[in-house]
Amino acid sequence: MSTSPSPRDAVAERAESFRTGFDGRRMRDYKGLPIYAAPGLHEAASTLLGGAVAPGSRVLEFGAGSGAMSLRLADAGYAVTASDLFPESFRPDHIPFVAADLNGLFAAQWPQGFDAVMALEIVEHLENPRQVLRQIRALLPPGGRLVLSTPNIANPVSQALFLRRGEFQWFRDVDYREQGHITPQSPWMLEKALQEAGFVIRSEQAVSNPFRRVRKLGLGVRLLAPALALFNGLPRSRRGELWLVEAEAVPLPGEVSA
Repeated sequence: MSTSPSPRDAVAERAESFRTGFDGRRMRDYKGLPIYAAPGLHEAASTLLGGAVAPGSRVLEFGAGSGAMSLRLADAGYAVTASDLFPESFRPDHIPFVAADLNGLFAAQWPQGFDAVMALEIVEHLENPRQVLRQIRALLPPGGRLVLSTPNIANPVSQALFLRRGEFQWFRDVDYREQGHITPQSPWMLEKALQEAGFVIRSEQAVSNPFRRVRKLGLGVRLLAPALALFNGLPRSRRGELWLVEAEAVPLPGEVSA
């Protein structure tokens, strides 16, 4: 008689599937380190951070993967600490690395805090994005910055896919199994969660064209998505494949502003 895996085993299985799922694929890279993200995300995120936090600032990158983004930030002059669930994937040996499970209470691992946190393509893998945002806020002083991205389920291709199949772009069954995408967040929902965690959004933008893989989603989605794009009432910053934000930590009750 077969038994279902425990919740902890299921999380580990999804994470391991994501870690090994890119083996053998041709990837974009930064100085030879593969980039596990949509086109243009790393460049856009580093530009957002550069407009908000000065070089020399202490930056923690979650979901560091191979280290491509951490190395990019270190090259830009930041004092970078990297973190991921799997230390064996991280390559730059001159950048400090700390393994962390973001489904737990991880903020206590860094009592000294940081000036900024970068969390690209992370919250969709996690069981409780609101808890994650509260933990990240605990790492930052008032005025500290968070640069965060997630697949944008409000884009017209995702809307068309939902109307046709009841699934969002990047949150199909195959994405659940192979990518570990378990928690879809719309920009509206994530904005509310950021506000309640102690952040205010200072900048947002769309990253990558949601139509770049629309052919794989079937003829119905291909025909419906352009019509939805034509009548979409969302700002352009919320129509892309990914939603990228730069948010400032605001003083919490009883917290002294710097």
